[in-house]
Amino acid sequence: MYKKTAIILAFFVIVSLAYKTAYCMSVNLTAGQINEAIKYGQTNRLASPRDFAAPWVVRLDEKDGWATLWTPYHNVAFKAKKAAVERRQLSQSEIFRALYIKESLTFAVSVFGEYMEFARGYNAILYSGDKTVYPVFSYFPDFAEPSSFYPEEPAFVAGCVYKFPIEDMDQNSEVKLLVTSPEGKELKFVFDLVKIK
Repeated sequence: MYKKTAIILAFFVIVSLAYKTAYCMSVNLTAGQINEAIKYGQTNRLASPRDFAAPWVVRLDEKDGWATLWTPYHNVAFKAKKAAVERRQLSQSEIFRALYIKESLTFAVSVFGEYMEFARGYNAILYSGDKTVYPVFSYFPDFAEPSSFYPEEPAFVAGCVYKFPIEDMDQNSEVKLLVTSPEGKELKFVFDLVKIK
């Protein structure tokens, strides 16, 4: 009798500890986490893009830029916000597509420059513990857009995207994203994955 009770209690302790990971970055969301992300998107449907994405963004100086981490949770929440704004139900296929990014850590990085083609050749490296991780996908636009400072400097802003393989990466740690311009300017973004959903 006591043995069965002890086994059942041990099972519930393990399950409850596993569910505590809902408050750190996870690539394999539970049904509860998916529902929580949907609720976040619906509740914050009228929030500005900046306020909505704040939990996933690291900002540097006003004229240096910012980086956004697109986790599966963030992606589901964003799709739920979009559906709520459009006054429709979020479909299962949309949820599935939002979760598909779980194979990689995806960062969208906004950087500033002085001319329209400045973002060509921006590179990124991710540091996870003692590991150096290189992107499996990089995107930078051919032409940047006028920034909110235009025509003053920095006159242009560009959105770059970098995807990094997630295998062998410690998801319960801090990662450092180092973005480098062709001229050698470095921008360092530190993300604490323990605090990011």
